[in-house]
Amino acid sequence: MAKRKLKKAPALLLLLVLLLAVAGGAAAYLLPGTAHLAQPVTVVIDEGMGGTAMARRLAENGVIKNVPSFVLYVRGEKAEADLRPGTYIFSGEVSYAQVLAELKRGRGDANTVNVTIPEGKTVPQIADIWEDAGLCTADEFLRCCAELEIPYDYIPAGEDFNQLEGFLFPETYNVLITWSAEDLVRMQLAQFDKNWTTERQKLADKQGLTVKEIVTVASLIEREARVADERPLIASVIYNRLAIGQKLQIDATIQYILGEQVERVLYKDLEIESPYNTYLNAGLPPGAICSPGLSCIDAALNPAETDYFYYRTKNDGSGEHNFAHTYEEHLNNANK
Repeated sequence: MAKRKLKKAPALLLLLVLLLAVAGGAAAYLLPGTAHLAQPVTVVIDEGMGGTAMARRLAENGVIKNVPSFVLYVRGEKAEADLRPGTYIFSGEVSYAQVLAELKRGRGDANTVNVTIPEGKTVPQIADIWEDAGLCTADEFLRCCAELEIPYDYIPAGEDFNQLEGFLFPETYNVLITWSAEDLVRMQLAQFDKNWTTERQKLADKQGLTVKEIVTVASLIEREARVADERPLIASVIYNRLAIGQKLQIDATIQYILGEQVERVLYKDLEIESPYNTYLNAGLPPGAICSPGLSCIDAALNPAETDYFYYRTKNDGSGEHNFAHTYEEHLNNANK
């Protein structure tokens, strides 16, 4: 009898190990977990959504890892009837308990605010917008831009807040009133990353340009173009000049150096010593001069094919430009 028991022991031990493994896997599958969000995530829970539908929406956005697990957790807390619709924003490490607490509390307009960051704004101007919205001080925002460890390899690190010039994506954002400057910066960088698709990267590679160079060109287009149809044309002038080593001579870069929008750039301004002075230096400036919108980024990626080297604003108040092949033609456009 003893011998037969000894023979069965390895089989029983194996069965016990398998049962423990299954139990461990089930526990990992069903027990509450914690999500680690690299950047803030906005989740909209619609009116009339049930608990399972809410869980799916949360899982789609990476806020929870497992739908059945979260549903069981909510049922265990007897909170199915307490879940409320609304716009929720999650960031950092998020536990089931935190998610459930948010869903029970509800998120309406009193807890969030819509803030629009227009195209063509510089980092300091964006900082002022966030300060005016009451979310942080401009100094806090600029300090964060300078000190943040950049989570995207295509953004080269710099020495001050200018390292993020051009990458704080212009958009209308719905944000929690409790967010910090770091949350705001990470949100805008994440929005740029979302829009910098594989297709756009392929177009940049085709041109042999880095993401920063494309964004720099796009920022020049943003500040120069007033009519949407002219963006690819202005892009062509920029690239045509770069191809032959001709200075870009773009007034918007002088405005950037001055740090303010002036009605007219003076001749003395053209002599300011700065790497951003495209009247003194050939090639692109060292970085963007504002945050360009997606249409200007696409114009930089898809320039028109022209032999234009000059453009001048028309005198009719339309904001359109007359384009020219030669300098003589450009001079003749002065009276048009």
